[in-house]
Amino acid sequence: MLAIHLDNILFFLFVAVAILFQLLTRAATKSGRRSGGNQQRTSTSPPPLRREETEEDRIRKFLEALGQPTSSPPPPPVKPRPTYQKPIVVPHVSPPMKSPLPPLTTRPPDLPREIRLPGQRGTPPLESAPVIGTPAEAYAMATATVAQAVQSRVELATLLRSTSGLRDAIILREIFGPPRSLQPLDLVGTV
Repeated sequence: MLAIHLDNILFFLFVAVAILFQLLTRAATKSGRRSGGNQQRTSTSPPPLRREETEEDRIRKFLEALGQPTSSPPPPPVKPRPTYQKPIVVPHVSPPMKSPLPPLTTRPPDLPREIRLPGQRGTPPLESAPVIGTPAEAYAMATATVAQAVQSRVELATLLRSTSGLRDAIILREIFGPPRSLQPLDLVGTV
């Protein structure tokens, strides 16, 4: 709050100083006109004529200002820089060919109509889901999938024991896992 008032006071102070300077300059010019009108000019001779300085005179004065002796020779004149000349472009001439190349007539082989996974023999690619009729069948199917999951865990553990299986698992985690930006920070080496 005090800074705002201080800014206002400084502004008005600067304005007052500017007005005071204007008044003083007006008074000085008025008094100069009055005193200048009473005095007559005593000297009516024109100012002395100055001859044009040559480039050598200006260089000599400059070297004297730098402390160079006047007996030292002036530097050689600056040579103008060469102007840009557009380079000459020769049209591209290809060497004569012995015989032209034949047209490209190859094409990639056709893709197979059915895609079969390794270990898959004659089954169709899409299998229909089994129809569940009774609650007992639904329970039997659910327990069968749990048993398959337990067996796949055992196979996974045996795969991770080998170095190639571990490498494959790491690669698959990098491909199918969450992006690195969404993974938690690795705190390796911290205490």
